[in-house]
Amino acid sequence: MTRIRTAIFTFAWFGALGAPASTQELPEYQHPFPGGYPALSSGPGAGQMYMESYFPPPVTASPTYPAWSPDGATVAFAYMGRIWTIPVEGGIAQQATSGPGYHSQPSWSPDGRYIAYAADIDLNFDLFVLDRQTGESRRITSDPALDLRPRWSPDGSRILFTTGRSGNFDLWVHDVGSDASEPLIADSSQDMAGDWVGDDIVFVSRRGAAALGSGSLWRWDAETGEAELLVRIETNYQAAPVVAPHGGAVAYVTDASGTNDLYVVPSRRGSSGIQPIRLTHTTDTDEYFPSWSPDGERLVYAKNGGTPNHLRTTDGGMGFALYTVGRGGGRPKLIPIEDYAWSEPMGVVRVRVVDTDGDPLPARIYMTAADGRSYFPEGSFPRVVSVTEDYYFHTDGSFSVTLPPGEAELEAWRGFEYEPVSREVDVRAGEWTTVEVQLERWTNMASRGWYSGDNHIHPNYGGHYDITPEDLRAKARAEDLNVANGTIANYWGNSRVEDLEHFLGHPHPHPDPQTVVYYNEEYRPGYFAHMSLLNLTELITPFYIGSRGTATQELYPDNAAVLRRVHDQGGIGGYVHPYGLRHRDPIAAGAGSARELPIDAALGLADFVDVACIWSDELGTAAVWYKLLNTGSRIPATAGTDAMTDIWRHPAVGTTRSYVYTGEPVLDYDEWADAMAAGHAFVTSGPILTFDVSGRRMGEEVQVDVGDRVAVSVTAQSLFVMDRLEIVHNGQVIHAVDATGDRKTIEAALDLDVESSGWIAARVLGPPQHGAMDSYLFAHTNPVFVIADGQPIRSADDAAFFVDWIDQMIDEIDERNDWNDPDHKAQVLATFREARGVYQAQVGGR
Repeated sequence: MTRIRTAIFTFAWFGALGAPASTQELPEYQHPFPGGYPALSSGPGAGQMYMESYFPPPVTASPTYPAWSPDGATVAFAYMGRIWTIPVEGGIAQQATSGPGYHSQPSWSPDGRYIAYAADIDLNFDLFVLDRQTGESRRITSDPALDLRPRWSPDGSRILFTTGRSGNFDLWVHDVGSDASEPLIADSSQDMAGDWVGDDIVFVSRRGAAALGSGSLWRWDAETGEAELLVRIETNYQAAPVVAPHGGAVAYVTDASGTNDLYVVPSRRGSSGIQPIRLTHTTDTDEYFPSWSPDGERLVYAKNGGTPNHLRTTDGGMGFALYTVGRGGGRPKLIPIEDYAWSEPMGVVRVRVVDTDGDPLPARIYMTAADGRSYFPEGSFPRVVSVTEDYYFHTDGSFSVTLPPGEAELEAWRGFEYEPVSREVDVRAGEWTTVEVQLERWTNMASRGWYSGDNHIHPNYGGHYDITPEDLRAKARAEDLNVANGTIANYWGNSRVEDLEHFLGHPHPHPDPQTVVYYNEEYRPGYFAHMSLLNLTELITPFYIGSRGTATQELYPDNAAVLRRVHDQGGIGGYVHPYGLRHRDPIAAGAGSARELPIDAALGLADFVDVACIWSDELGTAAVWYKLLNTGSRIPATAGTDAMTDIWRHPAVGTTRSYVYTGEPVLDYDEWADAMAAGHAFVTSGPILTFDVSGRRMGEEVQVDVGDRVAVSVTAQSLFVMDRLEIVHNGQVIHAVDATGDRKTIEAALDLDVESSGWIAARVLGPPQHGAMDSYLFAHTNPVFVIADGQPIRSADDAAFFVDWIDQMIDEIDERNDWNDPDHKAQVLATFREARGVYQAQVGGR
């Protein structure tokens, strides 16, 4: 490692990240991530993350999306990415479809000969029709956009479906005779999930200025082309309305009662305002995907929580089971599935994941069969990460999975400190194969007093599975994550607050002190920006403000007032998923997500900022963070994945994490939180960093005289390939070292002559890659502050930047007229002006 000598200058940095001191040309690190459905709708109120999370059908390892056959004898459903059928009374399920991709959302033709379904093949959902007489499937749509949820017309001549072809979800029809598709209901209102009422359509739409949720139920008149509201609901893309065979009623799903239940409402014109009837009344499970019996007397649906003979899995919940219930409610009846009869002979692989002592070890698993598809243990929770489109699941150390014969690939991962292991497995039809995988640490950060944590995890966020505190702990252990901060919050566009019942005001008791689960809170105001509130003894209410058109539309209290309440109870609070503004001016773009961050940083109220998060841009957030540091703030960088652990298309907990130094042999949450707020940490989506300046650790201070020299030393080690290690001073890259060899270790050392006060940090960049679940590989140390001649760190240019930022916010606040009390507006403006004064004092007479 060569030691370089250079000088620290006072840089006048504005918006730029600094020119790398290297000749290697790096790729453009993309954000949002280069993954997910490329043609997913992006219309008003959509949001790609939420659309991907809730609307497209997930691959499941238990039965979902049931559809009752026209003769009343059979139910079709989706399982393991295939369509299956089973007698209504239960028994052995028969595989109905095969071929590439993952199949779901079956819909019977009126004569019972055909089943239409949606198939996800290479990130493109198209519609297929299975001929049950021949067993052959035929593609009927082919478009880069998503085509979903086919529904046969009553006469069998047309198939209604939801599509994103216009860049906005619309309802189209496919003519069976001509094999052509055309729009039916198409505007900018996110019209989706339709079903037939004769020639009319019942569907979900955001039209009518719905304040919350993904849309309400509407009926479209085929003669007039007009739509009328049937019932207002909030449910996030789960309504799934289905019209009864007689056409007079529509069943749908809503979480109005606190969990997802089935409801029925009249579907006739002029029915708006009629009270719906609730059919299911569970308080600890959810019901989804209703389908009517042909006589209209019962509905079949899928319920999470599994069946009595299922064991709870590491991934949470017990999968789904199929039930029926009467059209007026009553006692549900289970459809028991005794076994699954695959269309070809299959083999079974039993896997044990162990540590170097031979003890079971929780882990993340990737399992790809010889047919190129991913497979999962029955009853488990299959998940996929969009950045690489890798399907995965978690295990407690042992599992069995049914696979087609041939060579399968098994991978086991566990966080960032274990070497992953890949094994090829010869699967033989009709046989059991046993495999043992041993994972070994390449480093042990906890043994050196460093403990990893994730500040932003939603155990439940409107997904299909119910995640308990023990499920969250199991996921954290499988990812080798020491601290899992569950954040209680209302979920997107909805007034329902998840996980309230799990708040204790302290970590959940457990005999393993090295894995801490603590349910805290994400405070979600619509304008000021979201914050994680940690180490709480009491929850902060209201949970959200600023939702126009609701009782919470007033922008009061501001985040500063909330942070003071958090500090009064000994907690800490900071900003989450802050910015994706690397190539835009944050002021012109509305200050991004974390609007109030500069205000609370100036007032010393914000305790951290999640520089590393999968839903914001690390480099874009770092650009604003650097400006805050340049104006004297010592707000530390932290990491919060914003993982939603009950949703199928989401990364794992700890995808981004903070490694916090407490120096203690046993993890203590209070010490961990205090050390994180003091900046004794680095953030990462993979690389492990060591860093010091003249013997001082991250978050500490070096007192020197002008002209003195400081020594900088940094090492980056990683499971993943890295592109570059960079040393940053006052927002400028002053030295960079390109990765060479296997690109998994980079070192740098500098001797720096000090000319003024400033800060020094290091960061690592790398490409997106398998096993890492962020947009690109990223790690960043917190700074060491170098104070020369006792002078504070100041930047008039960056202070002026934040003066302009706050002026814009003051103007926006001043223009709002939805205040409940004029004093509330005055209090908010006074806080903003106080912070503005802090920055204006630095601008001086510039």
